[in-house]
Amino acid sequence: MNVTSATIRRIRPSDMNDILEISSKIWSGHDYLPQVIDEWIADPKSHTYGVEAEGRIVAVGNLRLVDNGKTGWMEGLRVHPRHRRRGYADMLTEHFVNLGQTLNVKRLRYSTGGNNRGSLRLAKKTGFKRLFKMSAFWLTDLQPDQSSRPTRRRIMKTTPLEIYELMKATPTLIPHNILVYDWKAVNATRLGYKEIAKDHIFYITKTKGKLTSFSLGHERRDSESATWAFTTYASDEQVFSEQFRYQINIAQKHGPNAVCACQTVFEDIVKEQSPKYTWKLQLIVLEKHMKPKIQRTN
Repeated sequence: MNVTSATIRRIRPSDMNDILEISSKIWSGHDYLPQVIDEWIADPKSHTYGVEAEGRIVAVGNLRLVDNGKTGWMEGLRVHPRHRRRGYADMLTEHFVNLGQTLNVKRLRYSTGGNNRGSLRLAKKTGFKRLFKMSAFWLTDLQPDQSSRPTRRRIMKTTPLEIYELMKATPTLIPHNILVYDWKAVNATRLGYKEIAKDHIFYITKTKGKLTSFSLGHERRDSESATWAFTTYASDEQVFSEQFRYQINIAQKHGPNAVCACQTVFEDIVKEQSPKYTWKLQLIVLEKHMKPKIQRTN
C-alpha cells in the first residue's frame, strides 16, 4: 500500500462534490452522508476529516464527541471504490484514535456490519473489542398491518426524562446500557436520551407501571426519498411483536422502506412479519478503552 502521496486534513464545504461522488457508490446511492456532512462540519463536537489524494478527497470519516465528551463516536467512514485497498481507511482510523487520545476521551466506539471483514480486521488491528451485536434489516414494500390480532398494551409516546426514569427499574432491557439508534450508539443516561430526542421519538409499553418495551424512530432522508429508521427493545416476544407492528404502520406512512434494528433474539419475528427485506445483517458495536493522557509536571 502506497499512501505516501496522501494527506489527512479537515473536510471543508468546498469538498462537497467529492463527498457526493463517494456517497453515490454507497447503499446504491441511498447514503445518509450528504444529508449530515454540513452539520458535522459546523458542529464543534464533530471532527470531520478526509484523505486527500491526487487533489481530491477520496476517503472521509467523522469523530463525534458524545456522553458529555467521554465517548468518541466514529462514524461515516467511507472510501471511494476506485481508491480502496490503499490503506486510507487505516489512515483515518489511526488518525481518529490519536485524536481521541488528544481530546482525552475515555473510550472510542463505532458500529459495523458483521459481514464487513475489512472493518472488523481494522478494528482488531487498532485495539477495538466487540461489545455486543444486534440484528439490522432493510425492509421493503411496506404494507400497513392488516392483522386482526389485538394489542394487549397501549403504545404511548414518551419523553426522554420519563424513559430514563422507567429504565432505572428495568436496566437489563438494554444490553450494556448502550442505546443503538440509526447505526449509532450512546450510553443510556439522562444526557443520552436527551441527545437522541433531538430528532427521534420514543414509544413505550407498560404493564402494571413497569416498562416492558420501547422503541425509538425518526425519518431519515436521502436525495430521493424518506425512510423510517427505528430500534425496538422488548422484554419478550409478544411485546416485541406489538411494538414492531406499530413501527411498521408508522414507517409505511413515510415511504415504502424502513431500517430496523433489534435484539438478535427477535430477528425471526421480523422475518415472519416482514418477509420482504433487501438485506439482513449483524450490527456489531465495538469499543476501545483509551489510556488517560500523562500529565507532565515541571
